[in-house]
Amino acid sequence: MHLNNEKVLGPSYNLIPGHDGMKLVSQEFYVLENHTVEENIFDKLIGYTNESKVKRAAKILKLLELSNLKDTRAKYLSSGQKQRVAIARALAVIPKVLLLDEPFSNLDKLLTEKLFSFIVQEVKKNKTAVILITHLAEEALKYATSLLVMDQGKIVQAGEKWAVYYKPKNSKLAGLLGDFNIIKQEDLEKKSTLKTASKIFLRPDKLKLCSSKSTYDLELTILHCSYNGRCYELLGESKHGNSIIVYAAKEFKTGQTLYFNLDQN
Repeated sequence: MHLNNEKVLGPSYNLIPGHDGMKLVSQEFYVLENHTVEENIFDKLIGYTNESKVKRAAKILKLLELSNLKDTRAKYLSSGQKQRVAIARALAVIPKVLLLDEPFSNLDKLLTEKLFSFIVQEVKKNKTAVILITHLAEEALKYATSLLVMDQGKIVQAGEKWAVYYKPKNSKLAGLLGDFNIIKQEDLEKKSTLKTASKIFLRPDKLKLCSSKSTYDLELTILHCSYNGRCYELLGESKHGNSIIVYAAKEFKTGQTLYFNLDQN
C-alpha cells in the first residue's frame, strides 16, 4: 500500500502503531478516560499555539454538541458521548486518509447530517480520501461518491454510486441497495421500442407515468397505494400477473389502469 507515492510500512517495521497521515474512527472508540473532553481534542493538536488549539477545539465541540461537556472527564460520559469525543479527536486535524468504520451508530440523524456536512467541507479543502464502511445502503448511497459492495469477502461490484444502484449485476445486489423490479420481456407492450434482454432490473423511480396511451412500454393495474413518508408507493400487476413497485407523486385508486415508459438510463 502506498500513500502519496510512499510505501506505508506495517507494524513489523514500526514500534509506534498507526500512520500519521491516516486516522480511524470505529465503533470501538478510543478516548483518554482521565482527561476532559477539551483535553482529548488538545491531545491531537500538537504543535498548534494555545490560541489555535482553543479555537479549533471550540469549533469541533460545537459541531458535535459537546460544548457544555468540555470540562467533563471522559470516564463520566455515556457511550454515545464518548463516541462523539472519539470522532472529535479524529477530526481535530484532518488526515490524508480518513477511515470510518460504522462510526455514527450511536448518533441521531440530524447530528450525523451535520457531521458529514463538516467532513465533506474539510476533506475537499484538504484533499483527503475517505473510506466509509457501513451495512446501511441508505448511508452509503447518501454519503459516498463511489461504491464497492462485498459479499463473503469478495467484491461483487464497484463504481460510481449511480451506476451500482441503477445497474446492479444481480438480484441480490439490487435488493441490498433498495426496492427494485424485475421487468420481464413478456410484460412489455408489443409496440414498445425498448430494447431489453429477457429481463431487466429497474428501480421504482424509473417507471414514468405516460400522459398519452399511444406510446408506452408497460401497462399496470394498481393493486394497492400507500404513502411511505416520501412519496406514494404503488403496487401494480402486469397483464401476465407479475408484481411491480412504482413511486408516484400523487395517490391513485385501487383497480385503476396506468401506463408507463421505462427509463433505463
